[in-house]
Amino acid sequence: MYTRILTLSAVACLAAAQLNLSQACTNTLVSIASNPDVSACLNPSALLTIATDTSKSIVDPINNWLTGLCAAPACSNNTLAAIVANATNGCQAELAGLGFQASDAGAVTGIVQQYYPTARKVVCLKDGNTNCVTQTLTNLQTFINPLSIQNIISTFTSSNSPFGNGSLPTNLTCTNCIKAEYNTIDADVPGALGLWKTGAQQQCGAAFVDGTTPAGISQSASTKTAADTQGSGALSLGALSAASFLVAITTGFTVMA
Repeated sequence: MYTRILTLSAVACLAAAQLNLSQACTNTLVSIASNPDVSACLNPSALLTIATDTSKSIVDPINNWLTGLCAAPACSNNTLAAIVANATNGCQAELAGLGFQASDAGAVTGIVQQYYPTARKVVCLKDGNTNCVTQTLTNLQTFINPLSIQNIISTFTSSNSPFGNGSLPTNLTCTNCIKAEYNTIDADVPGALGLWKTGAQQQCGAAFVDGTTPAGISQSASTKTAADTQGSGALSLGALSAASFLVAITTGFTVMA
């Protein structure tokens, strides 16, 4: 479940390039890859192939992106704060439609800084040599083929969606990867997945939420933190992209799940 939420959040961010965004927001999003601080920890350039063709499968591009992201040092708190500040300023109209205002930047920054490490650990879990996000996307592609942005949006917004009743097959929800993701979140944010735990027990059995790490699961996230080449000041308004929303939205889902 968590891999699906985090990954679809990333996909939604990238799909914004296909929407009617304001010029200010477009400029804010498109230019992030040129900022050294953000590039050093989020590897946003690896996502460009998804944004340029929403009809192709996202599995390989997402895998390539996560391979680079997990090997890279983590973003510093200064970089995360700058991302939030500039995203809320550069995309005010778009964020207002979601209920966010520029004045919320301080509160959002605290949330992002608190939960970004957990989100990063979740998306960098591996089962053997396979990233857990990649594994779940590959499994999902057996139902939505190709697993493109266009097909994801149409499937999950269709009244005839096979996932419309909220249930997912066990080969998507009861894998070792999903269990490891649950363990990671539960350890960092105790109680955050209380309701989900009940559903997981019903579908996957009590052993699924017993806290033990499944065999073959490992953590691939680098333990280093990227240095700030721009100091403590905010990034320029044009130095942000879809990855800005990725950090904020995925960590936000981590809190709210």
